[in-house]
Amino acid sequence: MITILPVQGESLARVRQTCPAVTDLLVMKDGEQELGSVGVSVGNSSLEICSLEVACNGETERRFYADSLLRAAASLAANRGAYQIVCSLSAWASFLRAEGFREEKERFVLQTEQIVKFCKD
Repeated sequence: MITILPVQGESLARVRQTCPAVTDLLVMKDGEQELGSVGVSVGNSSLEICSLEVACNGETERRFYADSLLRAAASLAANRGAYQIVCSLSAWASFLRAEGFREEKERFVLQTEQIVKFCKD
């Protein structure tokens, strides 16, 4: 069973060594096997994707894992009141464009509501 859950401790500290701004780390696992992670920074009504890593060989799996992690990050953004998601990871440019992100000043931007549907009371 695949899960995506926030983690603390050593895993978060390791990501913060290369991305000090990371406030939350979501890790995707299948049982005990780690499939990927997304490190994010939440603030100023936006969520920034600081790191995105997936562990697989095939392009189809890679996109599936990345999409799942992106959606988990978007859900976190919505829960924290962030109205947009931003990312400057150029290695993920084609994936981000395919997900609907638009390029703005050397970064990619997507409104949170384009991924997460908000329920009205």
